[in-house]
Amino acid sequence: MPKISLADQAANKIRSLIQENKLMPGAHINIDFLAKEFGISQTPIREALKKLIAEGIAVYRPKVGYSVRNLTLHEYLQVSEIHQVLETYLVKELAKMPFIVDMVSLNTINQELQSHIKENDLEGMARANDNFHRKLYENYHNKLLVSRLFDLWNEVRSLRNMMYENKIFTSKMVREHEVIIAAIAKGDPEAAERAITDHYISGRESAIISFPIGAHEERE
Repeated sequence: MPKISLADQAANKIRSLIQENKLMPGAHINIDFLAKEFGISQTPIREALKKLIAEGIAVYRPKVGYSVRNLTLHEYLQVSEIHQVLETYLVKELAKMPFIVDMVSLNTINQELQSHIKENDLEGMARANDNFHRKLYENYHNKLLVSRLFDLWNEVRSLRNMMYENKIFTSKMVREHEVIIAAIAKGDPEAAERAITDHYISGRESAIISFPIGAHEERE
């Protein structure tokens, strides 16, 4: 098994900090602090940040330095539109072959999501929602398509996680997941398309309400 470079290790750690909301959108990334925190030199940290810039997760501005990419609401909704196109295609395809979908695990994860919602556990909600979507698509044959979908998913995770503070949105999530599962289980592509469309409508409505004020404005 090939050894993971220090730069790749650092990129994984920084990516996790961002995905777990320990580095929020727009936050400055302090290279010196991370080098001390990870116990490595600044060079692999800089290499790691170049990787994250290429992934669209971090940005660099002269005289300012590195920071976590902070999408505007408009940009987030554009990414959401791409997500919807990919997920709509996937759920329709899964509805044609429901036998590859682990319905039992999906329902179990959805019950876990319900528990996190009742406890107002935002990290738990984010984790369970991620697990639900990953479990839904894990057996789909086009691994490249699924990988591209989750690249986008990860790119906006920290901003999407803010939406879990919106109780109107979270009150709908479990039921919307149930409708998606039921449509696939019945082998009904049209119902699956309607279900995922409704889910995205809820998500967009929550994004508009939940995004911080600065994220609603276009960057210069």
